[in-house]
Amino acid sequence: MGRITIPQLFAIFLLSTGLSNHVIVIPILLECAGRDAWISVIIGYFLILVFSLLILYISRRCQSECLFDWITSNYSKVLSVIIAVLFAIFLLVTGWISLRETVMWTNETYLMNTPVFFIALFIVGASLYISYGKLNIIAICAGVLLPLVVLLGIFVAIGTIPDKDYHLITPVLVENGWLDVFRGSSFAFGSAIELFLIVMLQHQVTKELKFRHLIFLVIFLSMLTIGPLLGSIAIFGAGEAARLRYPAFFQWRILGFGNYFNHLDFLSIYQWMSGNFIRLAIILYLITQAFSIKRKGMRLVIQLSICILYILMIIVPISDKQFLMFLNHYYYLYSSIFGVSIIIFLALLIKMSKNKVSNHAQK
Repeated sequence: MGRITIPQLFAIFLLSTGLSNHVIVIPILLECAGRDAWISVIIGYFLILVFSLLILYISRRCQSECLFDWITSNYSKVLSVIIAVLFAIFLLVTGWISLRETVMWTNETYLMNTPVFFIALFIVGASLYISYGKLNIIAICAGVLLPLVVLLGIFVAIGTIPDKDYHLITPVLVENGWLDVFRGSSFAFGSAIELFLIVMLQHQVTKELKFRHLIFLVIFLSMLTIGPLLGSIAIFGAGEAARLRYPAFFQWRILGFGNYFNHLDFLSIYQWMSGNFIRLAIILYLITQAFSIKRKGMRLVIQLSICILYILMIIVPISDKQFLMFLNHYYYLYSSIFGVSIIIFLALLIKMSKNKVSNHAQK
């Protein structure tokens, strides 16, 4: 089965979810809540921490059994397939968003004259290469990539200190009210809601997941959002940062040492590509796992078909404005609704199953 350890599970989610909350959601937060966006992040991640209690409840009740196998044995195969389809749709949309954002960023920054088709082809090809194997292959790759990603993040945070003025973060709650802050918190919550995917992997983790593990994961993910968010405001100001398409990336653009060591933004390519590489790989893996497809050949065919679909969708002419409107008005909102609804529903299934067992024992 290729079971993984809890640190390996965290490495996967820190790279995968970290791409979303470190890169994709920050421009939306800045546009929505401005200099008060960091308050939105704190509120959003506090809600995620509360929400993680339900994730933990489901994980412990299913124990070492696959979620979909548990639903099949306790309820019906039909219900298991319906839930698997819902998970697959969510994963498909999430993967497309990640790929499109990465391809567009690549095309607009350092491969301007390269067709997006070829950029997407190489990105999905790399992720496909490790996704049709065992989960521990993805986990090992994540464990190798993550340390340097973290070190580069610390490097850019420290290296840009001379350019930062944290007075620009104040005044608080003057330009934006609590309504904007709470709206921003919905985006922060939506960017981290995919933590509920842990329930699809819990049966492949060697040790039982505990609440302190989730606290650590949520805190680390919140730091991945707040760090570049505050850095963008402190360097560019709230107004200018909100106008930047990739605020976290532009912090790399200003990083340099003396007069001779500049243009260090190429290091950000490693960070971004590492996150997208693991993100797409785990998405492809989970889609086939949702339908309990064991045969390697069949899994490869399905994942290859998904990759071809992604490439075709990348070619579709969608403007950046339309893409951001989709994220702003639909994706994060409906992701939050789906994530909360599916976890509550699964928790209710487990609760009803437990009650049925208790009533049967009493008889």
